[in-house]
Order: sequence, then structure tokens, then C-alpha cells
Amino acid sequence: MYGKFLERHPVKILVISITVNCLLGLGMLRLEVESGAERLYTPVNSQASKDRSFLEDIYPSSSEFYAHKETADFAEVLILTKDRELVYKFSDVCAKQSSACVVSGDIVLSSEFKQMMLANNITYPEFNQTSISSLFASPTASNGVLTSAIGLKLTYYLRSSYSEQWEKEFVKTIPNAVVNISELAYSYSDALDNELEENIGGDILFYSLTMTFMMTYACIATSRLNGNCIADRSLLGQAGVLAAVLSILSSFGFVSLIGVKFMSIVGVMPFLIIGIGIDDVFILMSGIADAESIEKSSVSDRISFMMRTSGIAITITSITDFLAFSIGASSVFISVRNFCIYTGVAVLFCYINQITIFSSCIVINEKRIKDNRHCVACWTRTKDKESLQMDGKTGCSLYACAGYPPKDRSDVDSPLEKYPKRLIQFVMKYLVLKIAILVIFAIYLGFSVYGVVHLDQGLSLQNLVTEDSFFYKYSMWRENYFRSEVVMSFNVKTTQTYSSSWTQGVIASILTTAKQDKDIDPSFELNWLTAFKQSALYVDTSESAFITALQTFLTNVPLYASDVVIDSSGPSITSSRFYLKTNNIPSTYDQGQMMLRMREVTANSAIPMIVYSPPFIFFEQFVEILPSTLQTVGIAIVVIIIVTILFMPHPTLIIIVGVTLFTILLGVFGFMFFWDISLSSISMIHLVMTVGFSVDFSAHICHAYLAVDADDRATKVDLSLDRSGGPIFNAAFSTLLGVSILGFANSYIFKTFGKMMFLVIFFGLAHSVLLIPTVLSFIGPLKARKVKPDEKAQLERENSKSSSSPI
Repeated sequence: MYGKFLERHPVKILVISITVNCLLGLGMLRLEVESGAERLYTPVNSQASKDRSFLEDIYPSSSEFYAHKETADFAEVLILTKDRELVYKFSDVCAKQSSACVVSGDIVLSSEFKQMMLANNITYPEFNQTSISSLFASPTASNGVLTSAIGLKLTYYLRSSYSEQWEKEFVKTIPNAVVNISELAYSYSDALDNELEENIGGDILFYSLTMTFMMTYACIATSRLNGNCIADRSLLGQAGVLAAVLSILSSFGFVSLIGVKFMSIVGVMPFLIIGIGIDDVFILMSGIADAESIEKSSVSDRISFMMRTSGIAITITSITDFLAFSIGASSVFISVRNFCIYTGVAVLFCYINQITIFSSCIVINEKRIKDNRHCVACWTRTKDKESLQMDGKTGCSLYACAGYPPKDRSDVDSPLEKYPKRLIQFVMKYLVLKIAILVIFAIYLGFSVYGVVHLDQGLSLQNLVTEDSFFYKYSMWRENYFRSEVVMSFNVKTTQTYSSSWTQGVIASILTTAKQDKDIDPSFELNWLTAFKQSALYVDTSESAFITALQTFLTNVPLYASDVVIDSSGPSITSSRFYLKTNNIPSTYDQGQMMLRMREVTANSAIPMIVYSPPFIFFEQFVEILPSTLQTVGIAIVVIIIVTILFMPHPTLIIIVGVTLFTILLGVFGFMFFWDISLSSISMIHLVMTVGFSVDFSAHICHAYLAVDADDRATKVDLSLDRSGGPIFNAAFSTLLGVSILGFANSYIFKTFGKMMFLVIFFGLAHSVLLIPTVLSFIGPLKARKVKPDEKAQLERENSKSSSSPI
């Protein structure tokens, strides 16, 4: 019905659709950018973020700065010997303790440390009751004495309104520092965010080349190149690409209007939409080519045929893609959520544009062919090439004038549409080749399972920037040479009677239990209660006497002053905190698991307690990413199977599509390991994307198999490949051609996107044109054979004769 309506009003639909797209595109004037690695790549409303907000309300910042108690902006310098001091005046912006600027690591610059170093008597891992284990690169110790180290880390803490300006000058100045026997790596608070933005911006060339290659291929693949100026469809292919481009414009505008912020990773979305659009273009053009010739039927009938065959096919894939991204929009990661909103809306708009803008262009093109008009100039042509040659026409003149309406799809199929599917049709004729395909896929599954088992989780920060970035060098040094230790605070949440031996016993028990963990340093503890009890001021005769004495103690020992919150109206202690430190934990997975174990310790406490450390904000990603990914992908798979059941209600084909979806995703997950891609919030974005793409090609080939009419499986497979094989191959090849360019990109986001897209498109193509046709050739469903009237009469006579004959 829609096809017939479209045939009557193509120009009106075309003009209205383009106008709406352009008006929606104006919404980009309200485009806002979202940035910040913490906000984008850590879970929303995570336990760590809630704990941080709670503690910030209870423990306000004090004038005395201690690095283990609160966060601050910083500039950090790593110094390594070349065989394997930097002095800047920053007193105006530094965080201070006892009126002196705080520099983590400045203990090594003290005269006492120098004397001990000359005497080879530096105690380790503590020096003068200060932990120094995280300050040195590749340290070695013997009998509690530091014997060697190849480098040093200095952290300059900043706490001023002018910190940002100072950091900018720091980055300009530090590269010019002159050193003799050492070299420097450096970073600062916002280095990752700033480098990430510049990293993506530097790949505009690859971005442009990729888009150009995909569009150019689509145009070439739709051109017959046989000199038939009436049947030529190259301009039609360009119209399809334009419809996809307009959907990108309108979706950006619409999503900006509803207030969803843009972020750098959304920059890969246009690749997806162009790929989906090209896929739809090839499928729709294949549908019109399969219709009865224009000489024997009307334009209305041909468009109706295209809509009820290819139109249904692109509806299935568009709905599945849209639903996959809609489910991804519920993610706890803002980066995943915003990306899925932008892309899901773009998928929907791309589908609408294909059935309005592009389909209207198909109608106009069909009417042009019906009238024997030139594909470019639109003048009427009445002679074919042979007649014009008899009239003496040659060369360009012949091409410009010759033409005839196509009689079947061989007159419109380009070489890129024709020959790839013929090769697959040839393969499907031989049993030995089909068995070889099954063996190859069995090997593929084996490699996929191995990769899934060994897949890493977490995101190395150096992967987010280019190798020539200062932050890459800094991250590599810090990961490879310096210990990764975390100081955690164990916080009592509610008012307690601290003079009570029971309360003191509970706190001591919690800290003792935590220090028994394999990842906790048993030698480190900052405990105001223990220090107070060991002092001459300690009194526990009553809670009020305890608090009065404690206030005097805290005044004399400022190290613990901000660790106790005293309500003077009570008086009572409403909250307090104690500190432990981890051992070296380089693995992001182990960091996340340590955080969960510490939370379990506090959860079992007899008094309400929470454990917190600033790095926990990022550790949340390491524990959330796997369950979040599995949940999102799992729900998307279920929804896609339901959509398949609604549009393609045949049990065998539903099972084939479902199994294919699972094996493609298994391959993508598994081969991430072989391509050195870890499971992170960035790769999760691409995994959500692959769910929809995994079903596209398989749905096309299965729908074509169900739609074609034949009495045996071999013929049905051959006809389904004839209808969908060419479009599937060209849609896949154009995308593979484009994303291959991204392998040379500098941006980790673009490079990872290119790898993931290559995997899902390549595996999807292999499944749809090799595995599924092979399986269908063995177990594909067949329609019940219709018995002709004369055959039915003959069968009834035979049955009657059989029943009346004596035994």
C-alpha cells in the first residue's frame, strides 16, 4: 500500500523529507560537548561516586593538605636515568601543609636522605616513618634497606583558582628542561582529557578518506558501465548515499535539540550510518531489479514488489539495529548511553530517509526509464546501441545517446554485483566445498572460544593517546616502572561512643581483617585512635572527657586533625576515618576485585562503615564493564530474536538467525583478544553496535530464502543468493574498504572502532554468504508442494481402486 502511495506522490514526499531533514539539522546550533574521562568512561551513580559525595559533605577541605586525605590538581614528573631535578616556583598555586608547598617525593631532596644515601642506609619501604615505596622506579631492597632504583616520581599538588593557568605554562616549559644523565616524563590533572580531544581531532584526514572511499564504492557498484544511458543507475546510488548523509545531519540536530551532549566518540557514528545506508541502498535496488520487467508491468506494481520484499528486509534490519542501540542507551556509562542515543536516532532517521527520499528517487528513476529518458539529461531516447551504430554513431556520442529499458536484472547488475554472487553460487553446487566451509567454521569457533576465555578487562590509559604524546610516555613509565599503590580510608558513617572498648574493638577488628587481605600492606596504618591511646592525653572515663582530651591531641598532632568530625553541641563524634594502603596492584582487574573485597569487609562491620579511595571512581569501570556488557548484549539478543520471529515466522530460520547472531558475537569477543583489544567502556560501545550489525546480513539472506519460490533447497539457495548475495557483498565490501583506512589512524577510539567493525562485518559476510547457504542447502524449509487438479483426480482414483479391491 505504501509503495502505491509513494508511486503517486514521489516529488512531494521527496521535497517534504529533504526539508524536514534540513530543518532538524539546524538543531546542531544547540550542540553541546561532553568531556572528561571520569564522567564519560566510569559508571553513573556508582558506589564510589556516592561515597565520595557523602564524605565530601562530612569532611570539608582544610587549610592543611595531605595527599592521602583529599584530591587536588597536580603536575607530576617522572625521572629515569638515561641508562636504563626539576625546580619551578609554584608557591602561589600549591597545596600547602604547615605553610609549605606539598610535593610528594621531596623527601629525597632532604639533607638527611642524601646523607643516608651516601651511607647506603636508606630504610625501605619506609624512611623516617614515611612510605617511599611508590616514589621509586623498579626499586630493589635487601634486609629493609634500599639498594637500587632507576628513577623517581615527584608530584606537585595544586589547590588554587589559578591552577589551570599554571598547568598550561608547566606543559609549555617542562619539555625544554635540560637534564644530563636522566630523562623526564610528565603529566598533569587534565592531561588525558586534553590529549584525547586532540588525538581524535588529528584523525580528520583518515575520517574523510574513509567516508570518501565508502561513498565512491557505492556509486561505482551501482553503475552497469555498459553504455546503456537509460538503464544506468549510478545517480540512483548517489541519491541513496545522500539520503544516509542527510540522516546524519538531521539526527545530530534532533538529539542536540533534546539536550543530549555530543562527545568525541560519537564521531564514529557517521561510519555506521553510511554503512547501514549503503546496505539498504543495495537491498532496495536489488528488489526493484527482481521485479517484473518494466515493459510488462507498471511502475506502481514494481515499486509495490520492491516494498513488500526488500522493504520488509530493511525494516527487519533497521528495527533490530535501532532496538540494539535503544537498549544500549540504558547503560550506566555516559559514553555508551550518549553514543547509543545519537546512533539509534540516526539509524531510525536513515531508515525513514531510505523509504522516503531514496525510494522516491527510485520511483522517479522508474518513470524516467518507462519514458525512455536519458539517465542524466532526461531527454527521450528511442534507439538502442545497435540502431545508433547503424546510423554511424561512435564513442562518447554512442554512450550519450544509446539505451533501452532493462529486460531483467542482468541489464542493471554491475560487475561488482554479478560476479561475487556467481562465485558463491558455484561453491554451493559441490558437497566437498560445503563440507570444507563447515570445517573452517568449526576451527573459527575454536579460536573464538579460546579468545573469550583469555580476554582482558580494563583500559590502559596510554592506549587513549598517540605514541608521540607526552601522556603516552608518562603512562608507559608509570605502568612499567612504578608501583601502583592505593591509600584507602575506612570511614565510620554514624555517631559512635569512641570511649567504649566495644567500639574500639570493632574498629580494630575491621582494620585487622582488611590487612589480612593478600593485596593490603600489613605494615601501613594511619590510625588516629591508636595514636591517641598511645599519647599521655588519652582519657576514657566518659565520652565527654574522651572528646575534650581528643581535641587537645588533634591540636598538637595536625596529621589527624581532619580525620575526626566532632559535633560541639553534643559533644559527640559524628564520623571518623582510618587509613590502610595496598601492595602493588598493576592489574586493573585485580584493582577492581580488591575494591569489592574491601567493601565486603566493611559491609560485615557491626557499625556502619564505608571504604573509599579516589581511584575507586575508575575501579568501578573494571567491575561494572563485564556484567554491564553481558546484560546489554543479552537483552539486545533477546529483543532481536523477538523481532525476527515477528517478521520471519519460521522456526528453522529463527533458529538459524539466532545461532548465527550468537556465533558472530562469540567471534567478535574472541578475536578481540587476538587483536589486543581489552573489554572496556570504549570497546563496549562497539560491542553494542555489533549486536545489530550481526543480524543484518543473515536476516537478508534468510528473508530472501523465505521469499523465493522453488521446489528444492538447492534452487532456493541459488535464487536467494541471486537476490541478496550481490547487495550483501557490496554493502560489506564498501564498509570493509572504508574501515580498513582506520587501521592507520592515531586515535585509539577510531582504531578500535575500525577493528571491531572489520570483525563484525567480515564475520557477518562470511556467515551470510557461506555458512547460512550451506546450512540451508541441507535443512532449509520447503513449502508444501501444491497438487495440480489432474494429479489430484488421478490420486483419488488410485485411492478408490485400492480401497475397493479384495484383500
